[in-house]
Amino acid sequence: MPEVAVAIGSALLGAALGSWAARRALRARFDSMARELEQRALREARFASDVSHELRSPLTTMVNAGAVLRRRKEHLPGTAGTALELLTSEVDRFARMVVDLLEISRADQTDDPPPEDIALDALVRNVIATRAAPVPMELAPAVVLGDRRRLDRVLTNLLDNAERHAGGAVLVTVRVAGTSVRLEVEDAGPGVPARLREEIFERFARGVMAGSRGGDTGSGLGLALVRDHVHRLGGRVWVEDRAPRGARFVVEMVLRSSDGRASRGAGRA
Repeated sequence: MPEVAVAIGSALLGAALGSWAARRALRARFDSMARELEQRALREARFASDVSHELRSPLTTMVNAGAVLRRRKEHLPGTAGTALELLTSEVDRFARMVVDLLEISRADQTDDPPPEDIALDALVRNVIATRAAPVPMELAPAVVLGDRRRLDRVLTNLLDNAERHAGGAVLVTVRVAGTSVRLEVEDAGPGVPARLREEIFERFARGVMAGSRGGDTGSGLGLALVRDHVHRLGGRVWVEDRAPRGARFVVEMVLRSSDGRASRGAGRA
């Protein structure tokens, strides 16, 4: 009997040691795989950034040359004029994609600066003041904690999206809802089908909107950048129907204050 007890004890000890060793080996392998994936992601991000930087200069030349040719389009009748329009449109889209890739690379590779209090209503006024066409606004005083550059890019991309796919934004709103603040960009275009309302925020999702939001489908990165920026700001973004027609893109963040004068740094936009 003692021999049996010793054998059972040895077996249990061996099983315990084996399990412990297996867990340690699995954990080490998992950590190694995680580091390898992180390094691979960084390498790919750096590659995309490097390639995008190299493309910016020749693309700028091509865009400028296309603008000159567009001004002379009336001298290119028929097929030649149509080909010119197709070519310049694709060059413009490619240029936007390069800019968006640079933005994604920057977002993936850098840490955010310390967050600051930002008067969201003032930021919206400043961004819209730089646009070629005026946009109606309904802006409640609201302060959020975040990164000014990211918020600027979020609104700019949403306005560009409305302009490209729906004829432009018809209303930009900042409204306070309890402990949250919502930035809303509305358009009067064809709207976004319910089945696509998650997909359009994926990177390179331009194909999913083919035929449903106009002919120019963009780079497929603008709304993905919006989602990335909003998530890094601790918020969420979605799209919903707008009555009687169109889409409403909503960015929701935590409200710091509904009185811009009462918050540190809130007067800056």
